[in-house]
Amino acid sequence: MGTFGGQFEDFHADDRRAEVIDWLGGLLPEFDLPLDSSDEELREYLIDGTALCYTADKLMPGVLEGVWGGYASDHRSNVKKFLSVIAEMGLPGFSVKDLEEGSMLSIVECLLALRDNVSAGLGENMSNYAAKTPSRPVAPVSTPGRRSPGEDRRRGVWDAKSPQRSPLLSGQKANEVFQFKRGQYTDLPAAKISEMIQSNSLDNAPTQSLLRVVNGILDESIERKRGEIPHRVVYLLRNVVQEIEHRISIQAEHIRNQNNIIKTREDKYRSKIKALETLVNGTNEENEMAINRLELVKVEKSKIDERRKIGEQDMVRLMREKENAENTVTNLQQEIQVMSRMFEEYREQMEEKTSQMEEHLTLRAKEAEFLLMQSKKRVEELETASELQLQLWSKKANTFRSFMDNQKLCIKDIRISSQSIKQEMFALQMKWRDEISNMGLDLKGLVDAAENYHGVLAENQKLFNEVQELKGNIRVYCRVRPFLPGQDGKSTAVDYIGENGEILISNPSKQGKDGYRMFKFNKIFNTHVSQAEVFSDIQPLIRSVLDGFNVCIFAYGQTGSGKTYTMVLPNL
Repeated sequence: MGTFGGQFEDFHADDRRAEVIDWLGGLLPEFDLPLDSSDEELREYLIDGTALCYTADKLMPGVLEGVWGGYASDHRSNVKKFLSVIAEMGLPGFSVKDLEEGSMLSIVECLLALRDNVSAGLGENMSNYAAKTPSRPVAPVSTPGRRSPGEDRRRGVWDAKSPQRSPLLSGQKANEVFQFKRGQYTDLPAAKISEMIQSNSLDNAPTQSLLRVVNGILDESIERKRGEIPHRVVYLLRNVVQEIEHRISIQAEHIRNQNNIIKTREDKYRSKIKALETLVNGTNEENEMAINRLELVKVEKSKIDERRKIGEQDMVRLMREKENAENTVTNLQQEIQVMSRMFEEYREQMEEKTSQMEEHLTLRAKEAEFLLMQSKKRVEELETASELQLQLWSKKANTFRSFMDNQKLCIKDIRISSQSIKQEMFALQMKWRDEISNMGLDLKGLVDAAENYHGVLAENQKLFNEVQELKGNIRVYCRVRPFLPGQDGKSTAVDYIGENGEILISNPSKQGKDGYRMFKFNKIFNTHVSQAEVFSDIQPLIRSVLDGFNVCIFAYGQTGSGKTYTMVLPNL
């Protein structure tokens, strides 16, 4: 796709250059470049800037000072004068570096923009001036009533669009319309796409911009997970591809017209060759002139043959590229069909999920109604219970009132008794005061003893916890489970139990050193050790817990090894 776009842009650049050469040839009598001149030949003619300044003077008399031979000797000054006029007119210009060694495309577009922006009145004056000035040398192959190749090119290609305004400015505006960042084509709104298609943006846009749009849409469709393209973007892609096909067909028609012109010229040359051959029998001078003319005609004929071959090759290449474009369009249509099917499947899945969600919501609504009914029943039950509770509290209040009446009677009796008790208490107070003074002396001695006791107790706890830390913050014990009733006591895997926590395990399935493995623990409880002995060994840890330390005790082992039995209390 990129090669096809580059070739089409090359043809486009050649036509634009030929159009500029043809226009300058009609405007300037001294401009005698052929229409098929290259960029370097056009650059050599325009590089001194005099032709550019003379063109500006012809179009707008008086805008520059001097005549054809009276401009500055420095070509940069002449070019800068011309560029200043272009800048004042608001037309796209170019740099001096482009004219010296860069691309000629910007110079060609600048001259075409200058031509298209000339007013109608100025155009009539220019046509009158062209009628008065000497005409350009006519090519030997031109015939009366036939247009020049430049006119055929302009009318066969450029007049197909019939632009009412500058093609360059329209192309720039259309190019700005199609300047999107990557990933933005699928996000274009339908109104924007409709505006682009209904306006002249597609007609005036450069082919490179159209191909960039096609490549951008295809890249985005590949990067998307499902390859889905919105229908509005597919519609834009279809119109862009149709515009490219239309331009290819116009270019092919132009090449066919050129081939027809070349064939007519070839026939004319052949007739001249025959006429020259008949004159060969004349005088020597006429023979020499005829031979020279014949050689010129043969050279021209060889050039025409080469051009015709190149045109035929270009025609074949364009047809192949058109077939490739058609194949691309077919592939895109197939991809669109596949994406449409995928969209239908996705829509069916979403409808199925929607129905499932509706069923789920219906069930939830029924559950909510059921819970509401239960809550109403619960409220009724609570109201009934509250009424019963109120009746119960009323009964209790009556009972409490009768109790209070009885208590009032008792209080009266107590008041009478309290008088006698006060007298007795006064006597007792005097007696207790003496005893308390004696007890204060005894209590002081006890307080001193208690303070000494707490200090000794704190020091004792500290020393006890230090002893526990010296024994090890992490202790690993091993307990050998005794045989259950009915098990063979000789089939034990324990071969030896040491006094310092060593245990030797034998494996009858292995021979030699691999058959025995030695393990080391803090302590090992043999089969005859009771629960009380195990608990007495970890009893100091319980005291550490009471002192505020974090202690974790757990048992691990395989199923049936006695973990739960070991962790229960000794009396269980």
